[in-house]
Amino acid sequence: MPISTAPPTAAHQALASFDDEQDATQSALKGAVRFVALLKRKRNLLGLFVLASVGLGLTYYSLAPRSYESVAGVMVIQQTPEQMGSVAEQLGAESVMASQEELVRSAKVVEAAIRALPPEHRVDLVGVPQNEWVDAITRRLSASSKRKTNHMEVRYRSLHPEAAAAVVTAVIDSYLQFVAASHRTGAADMLELLERERQQLQGELATKQQQLQQFRKRIGHLAVRQSDGVVEPMIGRAIHFNQALIEAQQRRIELQASQAGVEQAIARGEDLRRHLSVLEEAVGKQMVLAALGMSQQDGELLFKQQNKLLETEAELRRISPYLGPNHPNVQALAQQAGAIRQYVSSYHSHAGSRFESMTNAELGPLLRNMLAQSVSQASMKEQQLARSFESARAEAVRQSGDMASMQMLQREVERIERQHDVLFEKIKSVDILQVQAPIRVQPVEDPKPADRPASPQLRNALALSTFAGFLLGALVVYAQDLLDDRFGSPDEMAAQLGVKVLSLVRQLQPTGGEAIDAVAMHAGGDDAELEAFRTLRTSLTLTGDVADRLVVSSAEPSDGKTTISSNLAVSFAQVGKRTLVIDGDLRRPGMTALMQLKGKPGVTDLLVSDGNVSELAEKVVLSSGLDGLDIIPAGPRRPDPAELLASKNFADLLAWADSKYDQVLIDCPPVLAVSDAQIVGRLVDGVVLVVSPEKNHRRLVARACDSFRAAGVNLFGVVANRISQSAGDGYGYGYGYGYSYGHGEEEDADEQETTDVIASDWDELTGAAADKKRPAA
Repeated sequence: MPISTAPPTAAHQALASFDDEQDATQSALKGAVRFVALLKRKRNLLGLFVLASVGLGLTYYSLAPRSYESVAGVMVIQQTPEQMGSVAEQLGAESVMASQEELVRSAKVVEAAIRALPPEHRVDLVGVPQNEWVDAITRRLSASSKRKTNHMEVRYRSLHPEAAAAVVTAVIDSYLQFVAASHRTGAADMLELLERERQQLQGELATKQQQLQQFRKRIGHLAVRQSDGVVEPMIGRAIHFNQALIEAQQRRIELQASQAGVEQAIARGEDLRRHLSVLEEAVGKQMVLAALGMSQQDGELLFKQQNKLLETEAELRRISPYLGPNHPNVQALAQQAGAIRQYVSSYHSHAGSRFESMTNAELGPLLRNMLAQSVSQASMKEQQLARSFESARAEAVRQSGDMASMQMLQREVERIERQHDVLFEKIKSVDILQVQAPIRVQPVEDPKPADRPASPQLRNALALSTFAGFLLGALVVYAQDLLDDRFGSPDEMAAQLGVKVLSLVRQLQPTGGEAIDAVAMHAGGDDAELEAFRTLRTSLTLTGDVADRLVVSSAEPSDGKTTISSNLAVSFAQVGKRTLVIDGDLRRPGMTALMQLKGKPGVTDLLVSDGNVSELAEKVVLSSGLDGLDIIPAGPRRPDPAELLASKNFADLLAWADSKYDQVLIDCPPVLAVSDAQIVGRLVDGVVLVVSPEKNHRRLVARACDSFRAAGVNLFGVVANRISQSAGDGYGYGYGYGYSYGHGEEEDADEQETTDVIASDWDELTGAAADKKRPAA
């Protein structure tokens, strides 16, 4: 069945966009939480910056000159009547306050205020060049208003409180004078412009009115279209004739159709009595009755008798339930109803017998003559209406053109009259405003000298310096975090990697022993150090997934993966689990070196062998010296370790180990150095990644986790190794890392010397008659 490749719908796209937004939001929240935790760990550095900034703020507060602020409140009242026209449009409700704020601080207003300012109050201008006085005052002057209010505050800061109040007073006085003067000049100019425009409109209006009057006399119109639907008589006459002509044409066509139907019936010899109903519709009921010998009076009498019969029967039904059938009134009504029925029945039988007695020979000429006469009359009426309609239409067309021209002139006159009225109202409003400004400023709060300095303020200095110190410290912490790129805590490690931190292992001290005695869990030691491996064992046991076959790897070389593998293996063996450790690091076998098994046949011999892996594996399993713990060393080095681990023999080896042991651990190379751990990880239950937080970079460890996920490997979690005692809440730093890891590196001095011995030992094992007994688990 083919797979649908239809493009995503709008709903799918919206859902994908929503998911992306959620992911971005979650990522931002995680980043914010991580940064808060980082600030908490670096609180000492952050506090140092805050203290330094607060110290600088206090120094500024003690040395900065004091300035005093004076405030005056004014009410800006907009006196803009509706008749001001364009002036009112310029002075919008919100733009008025903004314009007045700018006007208060304008150069002309400030210049006039400086001229009116007494010399003793010019303390802020001492030492300032005269051409910079306006700028010096403007920098200290401010005007502000709250939104949707007409209250404005004018503020000025000075080195002297009396000077501040004097400057505010001078600025407000100068502002009032400027508004009044500018309005008087503007109103006069506007009045002259509006008066010229009014005279021009008057001349144009007189011309248009004269043209309209002359046109009315010329066409001699009777009526025009009004709001109630009245139409000029000539146009109405044409409309009436047109409707009558249409009805006459329809009448003629219907009669001709009836005539054709009757002619066909006569030609075919059909019964013509069924055509009387068609004839009745075409020529009228009275004409048909007259042609059949029945007068109009007979029809009216029959209709009256039928109505009387209905009324008598209704009255009889009404009184019968109350009076009974033997009551005289009931009997009289019953007799009357019977008589009427007999009359109607005899009339119908008489008309029917008359109608039935007529033959086609009698009905044919009758129907033909009546229809021919009706068609002729309808045609004559149609011709007369057509001539009348053509005459009326020609007159209406001429009249309509004249009426349209007259209506255009009327609309033009009305438009000019409206413009003249609006302009006249504008002129009236300007006349009023000649003596009254559109803006009136009323002081509501007089400026007073301040008792306390407005700046600097101790509270503001402390708040600003504290915030600045915190911000600067946070920036330094963030820069350090970017440059260092190390994990700061287990929580941070788990959040960024997306996996659990299975255990925290401290820096282990050498035991001084060899082989199995070199493993801390076997040799014993500080309970706090060894408890980490028990915690790791418990975490793997209770993980919820099967963890019988595990790979232990690291992101980079020298992270301590072999140390974790050996101690974890001893921990499993100590709780009674039969445990097998396979040294899968075929490039630099750390487990083989730790257990002093160099030169022994091992994994590489099994992988290159053509024999039965299960039988050969029994011969290379070596006892570690601890009950329940066996080891398969790496064996001699080969140039193609990745290909060997991907072979079928290695899968067979894992299957055999799973059938013989409760727990299987494979010590694999670092995942960022080679791909061996990814290859083996796909064949086991999962991987444990060893991380050295004081050495590994976050990006490299995240790349290692991503490489396992990309290969489809189950990552149980990470083990934080070599945690120093001085790390505190986070981790310490200072460990170096990195060395070449791969085939061709420098071998140990005794590795080359034992190559031939390993080959001979393997031949001896595979060729022996009896299998070597595997040490008991």
